[in-house]
Amino acid sequence: MELPTTILTRPPELDECSKNILLVDDEPHVLAVGKAVLIGQGFHVICASSGEQAVDLLRHAMQQQNCYSATLLDLTMPGGPSGFETLEVLRSIAPQMPVIACSGYFQDDARELCQAIGFYDIISKPYNFDVLGGCVRRAVNGLPAEDVSAEQEQVLVTV
Repeated sequence: MELPTTILTRPPELDECSKNILLVDDEPHVLAVGKAVLIGQGFHVICASSGEQAVDLLRHAMQQQNCYSATLLDLTMPGGPSGFETLEVLRSIAPQMPVIACSGYFQDDARELCQAIGFYDIISKPYNFDVLGGCVRRAVNGLPAEDVSAEQEQVLVTV
């Protein structure tokens, strides 16, 4: 499996708006797994390895009158802005775009907190195929976020 690179030599080509997903994580293996899962479910995935790169990609897309249907954003990315800081900038550029928080360190009350500050929903890592795909589909279709049951959490994808 080819790992996504952190350096883009040219801006990515975007497909139809309803299938473009921006996946942001500082870990190449997490990007590779998330990208593979979402491509397998019919999405076009562009990867960014930092908050700065995600902001640049979103700005470029908006300048080209393209868009991302949703963004999956890691909350902890050492060496740059956190997911929370990146969310603020993404919101200023594309206020209606759903942004899904991703982390391996969520506490029980994280969903409500993240939604209160502007995230569409949260997804725990390691990713669960069904939960990841379902959450992105709901976000893209403008449906309400959904709590994940313990049964769904059992099919984890390790990275």
